[in-house]
Amino acid sequence: MTNSNPQTLREVAQLASDRNGGARGRELGRIAEKQGLTLSYTTVDRILTGKYLSRPGHKTLEALAALSGVPLEDVYRAAGVPVPLAPLAEQLPDGADTLSPEQRMVVLGAIRQFAELNRALAEARQKAGEGDAEQPAPKTSEPSGSAPDNVRRLPARPPAPAAENEELLQAGRTSKGNPPANAPDESTGEESQDDGGSEPR
Repeated sequence: MTNSNPQTLREVAQLASDRNGGARGRELGRIAEKQGLTLSYTTVDRILTGKYLSRPGHKTLEALAALSGVPLEDVYRAAGVPVPLAPLAEQLPDGADTLSPEQRMVVLGAIRQFAELNRALAEARQKAGEGDAEQPAPKTSEPSGSAPDNVRRLPARPPAPAAENEELLQAGRTSKGNPPANAPDESTGEESQDDGGSEPR
């Protein structure tokens, strides 16, 4: 029994075959040609046997839509291909034909790059769908937000003063009976701001 609401490209191709007397391969390709359509017999045979792993072209999808009676947008969705928008040439603003040859090269170059990017993304999605979807992403031992191994962490506070500094500080206290000018004030824990000068400021 033919699926009247095909969900896959193979089901669309099977419906196209059933609606044309069970024609397959070359015969179905000739039927498409008589209707002004383009359908490679090798392509449709591979689709029907589930061995077609490439990205179908627009002409192939249009032919399958016409032969199966399935709306074109549904055929595109079944194939996993984005539905094309209106032709870009019809959306060009007034004055586009006045662009210089250099300006046209820039515009066409940008279009080609975007089109190539879309093709690469479609191929990547197709390959991802063919892979093991349950394979978990690799986990790292570093918690989120932690520094990588090649980054050295700074110490939280400066190291304690060396022992010889403590001895010099003690010697200053005992020799004059008073702490040095810049010694920490034991009552406040802060250093004196007196630079030892005799002139008033």
